[in-house]
Amino acid sequence: GKWHMGVNCKYRRDHCHHPLNHGFDYFYGMPFTLLNECQGTDDPELAKSLQDTYWLYTQMIILAVLTLLTGKLTNIFSVKWKVIVCLAICGLLYFITWFSSYGFTKYWNCILMRNHDITEQPMNLEKTASNMLKETVSFIERNKHRPFLLFVSLLHVHTPLITTEKFQGRSRHGLYGDNVEEMDWMVGRLLDVIDNEGLKNTTFIYFASDHGGSLEAHRGNARLGGWNGIYKGGKGMGGWEGGIRVPGIVRWPGVLPAGTVINELTSLMDIFPTVVQLAGGSVPQDRVIDGLTLVPLLRGTAQHSGHEFLFHYCGVFLHAVRWHQRDS
Repeated sequence: GKWHMGVNCKYRRDHCHHPLNHGFDYFYGMPFTLLNECQGTDDPELAKSLQDTYWLYTQMIILAVLTLLTGKLTNIFSVKWKVIVCLAICGLLYFITWFSSYGFTKYWNCILMRNHDITEQPMNLEKTASNMLKETVSFIERNKHRPFLLFVSLLHVHTPLITTEKFQGRSRHGLYGDNVEEMDWMVGRLLDVIDNEGLKNTTFIYFASDHGGSLEAHRGNARLGGWNGIYKGGKGMGGWEGGIRVPGIVRWPGVLPAGTVINELTSLMDIFPTVVQLAGGSVPQDRVIDGLTLVPLLRGTAQHSGHEFLFHYCGVFLHAVRWHQRDS
């Protein structure tokens, strides 16, 4: 699915940010992130204000060249052809310089990879959902006879809300609702495969979002970034609960009782030590691991989260702190 960490550092094929350089054995998905440009809309998302400025300067150069050309041809004022040609060439080079980056964002950014190979450039948005499903199902079938870790990061509920025709218009909540319904269907398909392969009682499944709804995302009066209920703020709003408080849903029939609700505050950082413990391993001891295993909470052997403090940073700036005093 969506990796969003990029691929290279210093040169084209060093692959320092690639999933295969970060512990994964197989990768299929989008190495970058979804942008409006992937859909080919007239509403660019990448450095929009900067692009508007570049385009304004380009128009000013074009106007200057046309003015000089008109003055030269009508003898209103005298100007050398060399000046007009030089200005036109400089303007063209300026346009090519910035447009080669932003004008081809769909080609450079919106790609799919399998391991180190690019499979689609740009990717076919209509087939992306089915491609993701096929790859995921194939992975489960190849590894069903041994322990496996499968991380699926769907492209759904992220602008520009790529939704196949089958699900468009089905929800009462606009395009975002359609996108949620398609994501729900995809997750259901994957759970069906787990069940049909006889892996239901031996597979630990964790479903969550990486952040709350993006309240800034809208097109006219239509919201494109979801809704955060009673919680203030949203994605990118500096640590308010609407942006960082999301549900986590766990499924492990035969091991964890159904219908249990745990109100303790946990973190997505806890997934790593949880998976390591379930796999019978131990987390690295040569560094500080911020996450804590969720197994005691899930099994009911612990009543409170092991986190006394949780810190939320935006970049290097601390925006929010949660303190749950021990034994309180």
